[in-house]
Amino acid sequence: MPDYGAFIWEWFWKLRQSQPPGLSGPVPVSNLEFMAWCQTTGNMVSREELAILKAMDAKLCAEIERETEAIRARETAN
Repeated sequence: MPDYGAFIWEWFWKLRQSQPPGLSGPVPVSNLEFMAWCQTTGNMVSREELAILKAMDAKLCAEIERETEAIRARETAN
């Protein structure tokens, strides 16, 4: 990630650290949670930045779910 995009990584991990785990896997950050985070931090997020954050969140949730399924498959095979 170029230096000028590092703030998005920082925002992303700050958003994710307050996200509780779901019972059946990771839970994506909701629009309401994005709005609350913007209000509490004072960060001004553009539509493009929000789209990037949502894409990053979707990818993280998908990868966690994929890894969870792989773990289940390994445990079932043993």
